[in-house]
Amino acid sequence: MHPVQLYCWHFMPYPYLPDDFDANHETGWATAPNTLWDRERSSGLYQEYIDQLVYADELGFDGVTLNEHHQTIYGLMPSPNIIAAALTQRTERAKICVLGNLLPMHANPMRVAEEYAMIDNMSDGRLVAGFAIGSGPEAFTYNIPQPQARARFWEAADLIVRAWRDEGPFEHEGKYFPLRYVSMWPRPVQQPGPRVWIPGGLSTETFHEVAKRGFTYFFSSRSHGKVTQQTVERFSGILKEHGASYHPFRMGILVSLHVAETDEQAREEAEEGVWYFLRNCLKGHLRKAGRQLTFGPGVPSQSVASWEAYLQRSDPNDKMLGDAEDWEELDRFGSIIVGSPETVRDRLWSILQQAPVGYILLQFHMGNARPEHVRNSMRLFAEKVAPSLRHHSAELFARQFPALAEEPAP
Repeated sequence: MHPVQLYCWHFMPYPYLPDDFDANHETGWATAPNTLWDRERSSGLYQEYIDQLVYADELGFDGVTLNEHHQTIYGLMPSPNIIAAALTQRTERAKICVLGNLLPMHANPMRVAEEYAMIDNMSDGRLVAGFAIGSGPEAFTYNIPQPQARARFWEAADLIVRAWRDEGPFEHEGKYFPLRYVSMWPRPVQQPGPRVWIPGGLSTETFHEVAKRGFTYFFSSRSHGKVTQQTVERFSGILKEHGASYHPFRMGILVSLHVAETDEQAREEAEEGVWYFLRNCLKGHLRKAGRQLTFGPGVPSQSVASWEAYLQRSDPNDKMLGDAEDWEELDRFGSIIVGSPETVRDRLWSILQQAPVGYILLQFHMGNARPEHVRNSMRLFAEKVAPSLRHHSAELFARQFPALAEEPAP
């Protein structure tokens, strides 16, 4: 039986903000002034971040994950495909997951299809291809009209998958991307194509579109617990509507963590990076203070039904992750776990028991964390947490999803 798959996700944040950034700037997204970029201190930053992902491969993580963001201190990867290409030459075993390319920002989706096919060839078939619509900051940054964004996204996704799968040339008579000749060169190593992941934040439309295409749903949330369990249950029901059944490898989640020998040491090592991340990187995104750019009515693209559903299940008075004021409050969100190997293992196992998901994407580097602490945390996780999670998750999945034995390896 297949165990849970553990990926190392790196957002590649900007770690050199001044101490007074929070006091003097309304957001870390879209309008954060680039005069704060320190050329001298940033020399070698990408190399360090790539080295951490290479280390994840050496430690035996099942995959590494990248994503795309623009004009933000939160993540310095406006083109994650460039980092993915570099990783194809320095990693040997781990899947390379790009989660994902923001399709509405690309004038022609064939460019994404071709670059992903190149990465799949360069990695000998290790690509996991993510497609995303993009959040509010990207809509503002690139001035993307939102009423059409979702329809353009799904046409682009379908065209890319067909280009990988079908013999060419063929003609694509699309509403947004009419193409006379489509003929993939190169074709991807994986056939009929790389596994496709779609991130979503509980949009009803995304659930249905992912379900009917057989894609993997990534629950894009910074809070876990009951809501994650409810998301599994909701997605399971929608899969049934489309004649499919839920199993753990139809869904993944993100968890941020830091591991040290003891709980006390873990908090001491992680404190500066965690609160830098919460106060600066999440300002304007998952924090009420400052200028909120992530979402609003119609931004990012969503239907009236999805917006109404969000309003019904949300309390505007609830705190967001970036509003946490202390460790105890942070623990209640369930998405940042800091502690000893035993503490981290027990917390992750609790999530898996409550919401059996097949992919856990782990963010080790938060904010301005010290690289040596990040690497030690990754090592302790790989040596003292991962083996138990893999063993017990395989048993759990075998009991709850016996049909998984017939499925190919994730």
